[in-house]
Amino acid sequence: MSREDAYGVVQRNAMQVWQGADFKSLLEADEDVTAFLSAEDLADLFDLAYHTRNVDIIFARVFD
Repeated sequence: MSREDAYGVVQRNAMQVWQGADFKSLLEADEDVTAFLSAEDLADLFDLAYHTRNVDIIFARVFD
């Protein structure tokens, strides 16, 4: 999928979040997404532990 097409898919789903929909659920149900990403891939992308893994290091640098 091209970058432009991927942007369109994400935007299409993100706009529905403004109406109260769950972004991850929308992506899991979108055939354009599931053609490229498995449910496990999406779960990994939405794993907050991965994205916050360096918080303690950052706080130590800032406040020590």
